[in-house]
Amino acid sequence: MQRLPKASYLLWSFFIIYAFLWVLTPSLVRFVTPMDSTEGAMWGQVLQWGYPRDPWFNALLTKFALWVSGDQDWSVYLLSQLMVLLAIWSVWRLGRIILKNDYLALVAVIILVAIQYYNLGVVDFNDNACELGLWPLMFLYFYRSLTTNRLKHWLYLGVIAGVGMMAKYYTAVPLVTMFLFMLFDKSNHCFFKEYKIYLALIIVFAISTPHAIWLFVYDFVPIQFSLSVLHRSADTASLFTKHFGYGIDFFFAQIGTFMGAVAVFLFGYFGKVKNNKLNDKPVISQYDHRFLFYVGIAPFLLTVLISMTTGWRIYTMWGIPLLSMWGVILLAWTKPVLTKAKVYRVMFVAGLVTVLLITGYSISLSRSKTSSANYPARAIAKIMTESWHERYHTPLRYVAGYNRPVSYMARYSQDRPEGLIDFNPALNPALNMKDLREKGAVFILIPQMEGHNHFSKEILNEYPNLIITPFQEVKWERAKPDQKPMRFQIAYLPPAHLTK
Repeated sequence: MQRLPKASYLLWSFFIIYAFLWVLTPSLVRFVTPMDSTEGAMWGQVLQWGYPRDPWFNALLTKFALWVSGDQDWSVYLLSQLMVLLAIWSVWRLGRIILKNDYLALVAVIILVAIQYYNLGVVDFNDNACELGLWPLMFLYFYRSLTTNRLKHWLYLGVIAGVGMMAKYYTAVPLVTMFLFMLFDKSNHCFFKEYKIYLALIIVFAISTPHAIWLFVYDFVPIQFSLSVLHRSADTASLFTKHFGYGIDFFFAQIGTFMGAVAVFLFGYFGKVKNNKLNDKPVISQYDHRFLFYVGIAPFLLTVLISMTTGWRIYTMWGIPLLSMWGVILLAWTKPVLTKAKVYRVMFVAGLVTVLLITGYSISLSRSKTSSANYPARAIAKIMTESWHERYHTPLRYVAGYNRPVSYMARYSQDRPEGLIDFNPALNPALNMKDLREKGAVFILIPQMEGHNHFSKEILNEYPNLIITPFQEVKWERAKPDQKPMRFQIAYLPPAHLTK
């Protein structure tokens, strides 16, 4: 009988094809990038230590990817898949250590493709996608630090944790549970007596310090934004909904999301073993069980507890980084005995799930009348930019409007203007309003994307020199026969020297 290929060969053969397909598919079926990716590209045009919605890591990566690719959208989809591959590699390495068998570790990561967070959920590259890659890597080096106590592992841990915080503040949740593991597990107390953990903490603070200074300078804008999002639903919800309903919804949303992985796993759990087994039942130490709880389950439970305590509504997709270790936990709990047939079944079903998801995703976008995939944003940005050039014969430096229209115009205009979000300087505090008034700007309304269909009195009073033009229309990409075109209105704030 032909031997089963090495687990590492199967792993990378599967996931390289997987990543390629999830880069290729959105590149072919989307005319523009999703909103979060587009917004990240807009922010990345001007590098700062912070942005109105997040710290700096997401914007920095997006800027780098677009620079390397010559401003091609596929590079943003590649970023997402690199984060998926980073997560897969980290869980695979940790699974090999804890499960003590390469094929068990292979199954633990293969089943993750049935979780939307590893495919559909990260087509839109954003802070959650960054966490998807960084959290498992952080857990891997946390485990290596605790089990080897080597200085380099503690240093890696400090760097990864610091970068994780600069991807999204939510990284503080697993950092808290990691600290609790060290605090409550007596075998870890010895590390508090050494310098290495404190050196790791210094690295975290060193990476975070420029952003912390930026927060003080710009009045904690991203924290205010995050709190406003969390309180948005809580303001009108009942006491029961706020302190019980939201948390329970999030709890079952994550459990339900993982059920796809469980279903794929069952194809490798049941079946005859005979004499061709690939492993004995794994023996997992109590220490490893406790470790898996604190890094895999505790961040999830702490998130639910925070929601119930504060009344915050935590959105399902914020759970993207929470489930990465659940495959390892599932195998550590069930202790399956694998065979060649079982491994191939799991891989076949995972491949089938991938094909079905890609097919459904492509069909859905091709038929949609409202998806951002079919926004005629490139055409509108071209009209906007060329009309500015014809009027003023200078590059377009600024565009103002509601968040979604401005993000797409800033991303796809050849001049790459900076964005004045919601016509509110406080939402882009680093934007030079004096320079905007000096060099002029385009104000744009695209109601089918976001916002109103007229400029408010406040805007007109603030910018009395606005030259407002009539609404124009552009066909949607893949426009259906009965589909109304996308309407947009441009107003020009002339350069200051033309209004004196």
